[in-house]
Amino acid sequence: MLKRLLVLVLSLVMVFTFAACGDDSTTNPTGTTSKPDVNLGAVMDLTGALSGIGSSLADGIRLAVKQANAAGGIDGARINLIVEDGKTDPTAGFEAVKKLGTVNGCKVIIGPMISGAVLASGEWAAQNKVLLISPSATSPAITNQAWRQYFIRTAPSDTLQGKAMAQLVIDAGYKNVAIVVQNTQYGVGIADTVTGLLAGKATVVSTVKYDPTKLDYLSDLQAVKSKNPDVVIHAGYEDDAVIIFKQAAQVGLDSAKWITSEGVKVDKTIADAQAAAFMAKVVTGTNPVAPAGLALAATYAAQYKAEYNRDPGTYNDTVYDATKLAIAAMQNVGTTDAAKISAEILRLGKNYAGVSGTITFDQYGDRTTATFEQWKVVQSGATYKYEQIKLINQ
Repeated sequence: MLKRLLVLVLSLVMVFTFAACGDDSTTNPTGTTSKPDVNLGAVMDLTGALSGIGSSLADGIRLAVKQANAAGGIDGARINLIVEDGKTDPTAGFEAVKKLGTVNGCKVIIGPMISGAVLASGEWAAQNKVLLISPSATSPAITNQAWRQYFIRTAPSDTLQGKAMAQLVIDAGYKNVAIVVQNTQYGVGIADTVTGLLAGKATVVSTVKYDPTKLDYLSDLQAVKSKNPDVVIHAGYEDDAVIIFKQAAQVGLDSAKWITSEGVKVDKTIADAQAAAFMAKVVTGTNPVAPAGLALAATYAAQYKAEYNRDPGTYNDTVYDATKLAIAAMQNVGTTDAAKISAEILRLGKNYAGVSGTITFDQYGDRTTATFEQWKVVQSGATYKYEQIKLINQ
């Protein structure tokens, strides 16, 4: 009897031991097994100079993940989204990438948002086999990096946006151009691209690369004013742009027209009445958008508004596309090998029907074409709003 009891106990121990040492799937109350969650990381700038864009982009990722989970997740596994704050800072963005890759085991991260954070993170991502997919890092300095196997971007490079800005200068017949940009990878990338494209067509009379944290640019703007430019090319973010525009008005730089970049086009910029008034008078800008009449874009905009009770803004479409591409690739090739996921996204990205337009990646993982809008600011009663002027295809 004792021998039989001992055999029974040992048998039960073996059963529970094998169960504990199996895969990480769990058994739910219905008795069926469920697969472990797939961690998907995101580094969005929830604070800092791009907080007006970053929080909205995080919501775009959440919407894509919610939809995917409702449709069964990735091969039956639930997607667990983990969002970290990049703080609009290269170092903070890099630290967020490392945390998601090491602590959370993410093989795919949507982000970082800014080019400086991408350049800080790229080598580490390649060494640790973590794929980064940015919806908004646009610097041309990223293009030829050795670690591009582990970095893809759904936003067009500023090689394309700079071309759109330069075309506006040429079409308007401006001859004396001043350039006032952030001294960041983003700002310098636009400055270099525009300067190169204007060679032989216009004269760059002044170039200012400013510290975006300084928030006092009177002396720089006075120096620009002394050169009597016809037009000022500007690239910045919402916080520094507000100061730039207010102080430009103070020194009389409303004597020139301004062409600015997409980092400025957020509600926070035109919430400042003085900056908005200056913008309405002399500023136009460029911004990547979906092509006119794209049904997928309209559907996404309606879904986003239904979910968050506001319209999607700049880079909401590219972040949604980045997330959808990542999920589709993991569904096709698995969730554990970032190199395979990257290769699959490049394969999918051949005339891919995205909400930001048709996406075709080159060998580096950059979009080959893009559509930009030219926008302006108009007064509407006591407030201001953005209006589209025209579309520019690149």
